[in-house]
Amino acid sequence: MSIYEHLVLKMARRWIAGSSMQEALEYARQANSIGMKAIINCLGEHSISKDEAESSTDEYIRLVDAMHSSGIDGSISVKLTQIGLDVDYDTCNSNLMGIISHASMYDIFVWIDMESSPYYEHTVGMYLGMLKHYRNIGLAYQAYIKEHSLDIMHILESGGIVRLVKGAYREDASIAYRSKRYVNASFRRLMRILFKHSRSMFAIATHDNTLIEEAIALSKEHQGKEFEFQMLKGIRDDLKHMLVRQGFKVAEYIPYGINLSGYVYRRIRERPSNLLLLARSLL
Repeated sequence: MSIYEHLVLKMARRWIAGSSMQEALEYARQANSIGMKAIINCLGEHSISKDEAESSTDEYIRLVDAMHSSGIDGSISVKLTQIGLDVDYDTCNSNLMGIISHASMYDIFVWIDMESSPYYEHTVGMYLGMLKHYRNIGLAYQAYIKEHSLDIMHILESGGIVRLVKGAYREDASIAYRSKRYVNASFRRLMRILFKHSRSMFAIATHDNTLIEEAIALSKEHQGKEFEFQMLKGIRDDLKHMLVRQGFKVAEYIPYGINLSGYVYRRIRERPSNLLLLARSLL
């Protein structure tokens, strides 16, 4: 094993439940025990064959069954390239429908993760298509992508449910904001749209104290809006617990599996200070 791989594995222990579904379920039970919901994700992306995409789909169906039988209060989160979007649209659409249909039997919510910009249109289109048949689905929306306000309004007007995130994929400057200042400004703009126009629940997914304080202020302006804060496993546990004590809904994103490098890399891009944690892991 290379030094890099060794470091990735050490960092992964902070952010990832483990390699198995059972480890993720145990972390989900811990989250539930302190008043948080769980969002469980099986790590993986860019399946290159129908068999690989079907295997990932089957894993999510087993995960739904396990969450139901274990009494976990939570949802699942799926990447479309993991279940076949790189293979072909119809394969992915069929697999996604199978997952959502199965989850709806147990009233388990399904989040669709947003990936890099080449997949943006297909992801939004597939979500809106599924929304015509199922209501137990939500879509992650990345604040760093430019020219987005009209799209998010269309999603909300269609009855969609949005998880607002900053975004962590490497994108060209013509597509995405690069500076923290502009990303945060975009996040604020979209957050105001959600509080004003959302017809159902939505999620604010950030660990940023200032943005969270602004979300709390907006919640006081727009009484009765149903929303939750969502945060990643292993990041800002103090903040999660504080928000729960204050009576806000909080959900923890809990990934598991063996496909670690892409996920860990994005966590480092989101928060460069995590590189310091990576260096300290050498000690």
